[in-house]
Amino acid sequence: MVLLRRASFVVIASICIGCNIPRDPNGTLKRVREGAMRVGVLENEPWVKRNSGEPSGVEIEIVRQFAAELGAKPEWIWGSEEELMEALKHNELDLLIGGLTESTPWQDEVGLTNSYVTSRITVGVPRSMPLLSNLKGVQVAVKRGEATAAYLEDESAIPVRVEDSSKVIGPVAAPEWQLEHWGFALTDIELHKEKHVMAVPPGENGWLARLEQFLRRQRTQVKGMLQQGAIKQ
Repeated sequence: MVLLRRASFVVIASICIGCNIPRDPNGTLKRVREGAMRVGVLENEPWVKRNSGEPSGVEIEIVRQFAAELGAKPEWIWGSEEELMEALKHNELDLLIGGLTESTPWQDEVGLTNSYVTSRITVGVPRSMPLLSNLKGVQVAVKRGEATAAYLEDESAIPVRVEDSSKVIGPVAAPEWQLEHWGFALTDIELHKEKHVMAVPPGENGWLARLEQFLRRQRTQVKGMLQQGAIKQ
């Protein structure tokens, strides 16, 4: 009787432990292993760059490494954000990348990883210039067509929209990794933060957990890739 009770306890404990294991209703992780990984890609440098052949970019390299670890082969699928998100919602894709942030309007319809890197937008100056402590009335260069111009206006700065910020001799607003790559000195002025994520089909929690586990190990590498401009062309 004692042995029977012990055996029953072991079975029940095993079941309870199993209850905490993330599940994939559609078996994504199991299917991707040793198979194909269907990856939706949005063109958005430096995260994803569209080339004549294979795509390149920070997130492309991350996904290649993730696929290799699983013994899978990535299949790159291009499209608009709406097209790819709809495909992801219906499990026609396994993963979607392209510089997505945690504030994406699709956050309630798909699965998102935790943020694996934060892109801090700040102001840099040439190293021959003194650092700025505030931006009131200061002309600051910003790449044309970017929301960073609005962040500058919020700080009472005067945005000067240019085609190539890297060649400006004066204050420039851009992500800190980009400013460092260009050789600018960083100020302490933070204009905006963007927390980057990747997206997976809704409910595929085992797949999501496995991806997050991988991304946690890549944080230092990702920051280095951004800061050094180490993006394969």
